[in-house]
Amino acid sequence: MTAKAKEYANFKVLRCYVNQVFDLAVHYKYIEYNRVAEPLKKIKALKKIQLAESKLDEDRYLNENELNYCFKAINEDYKNGDLTTQEYMLFWTTFFLSCRKSECYALQWKHIDFEHNCIHLDQTLDKKGTVKATKGRKKTTIKISANLKAILIAWNEQQKRELKQLGISQDPNQFLFTFCDSQGNINKRVHTDSLNYRMKVVEKRHPELTHASPHKLRHTSASLASKHGMSLDDIMEALTHSDQETTKIYINIKPTVRITPADYIFDNISECSGGE
Repeated sequence: MTAKAKEYANFKVLRCYVNQVFDLAVHYKYIEYNRVAEPLKKIKALKKIQLAESKLDEDRYLNENELNYCFKAINEDYKNGDLTTQEYMLFWTTFFLSCRKSECYALQWKHIDFEHNCIHLDQTLDKKGTVKATKGRKKTTIKISANLKAILIAWNEQQKRELKQLGISQDPNQFLFTFCDSQGNINKRVHTDSLNYRMKVVEKRHPELTHASPHKLRHTSASLASKHGMSLDDIMEALTHSDQETTKIYINIKPTVRITPADYIFDNISECSGGE
């Protein structure tokens, strides 16, 4: 299986299939238990890691100028009526939280604590719109910045008015972001690609923009935060990563060597010899 991990980028899918075969064998009593489950967990998706490392930095995250152009385009489209208030709020909420988009989609008003200025991330939406536990089953509390709090308060009031017009009373279980589907069903949970699609539409209106996605913005915020002095541990905690190695992939900042070993020893030798 290690050889397959080097060959296939989607090794996790292959590993899942193998596990299912052995689980089925257990079910039909061909074997006592799945002996390969634990060893398989220890095999890393080597091909996927290799592909990620081979990507150019500019493919992974936006630089500061590119990010500013993105902000300007979002604000301009909202001002011109090309983005709805919900679409605008969804973008900024996802960006400021630096969370996975599926975690943002799953937010309900009961997760927003305006009194104590914090947001609780403890669930996610899958592709079918089903509420599930977050990755690694982690429950995270994030302090709300002044910018994000203002955005959420404004959206809370507007959503309350819009739902009232539809005969729906906003309560703590109400999702922050919903839509009306093609069958006319209202207040449905947003589609998994909702934000990706909106960002692509913005890019079509602004061809000068560098392509970005919600995931790329997550990489961007981590990279630029590191560049401006935020510690690796703080970034790891904010992104809810389980280890620093994953965070290092997100940061995309090459380490700066303060002094080479040759420079160091040359300086010391020079001092010992009196500078001769």
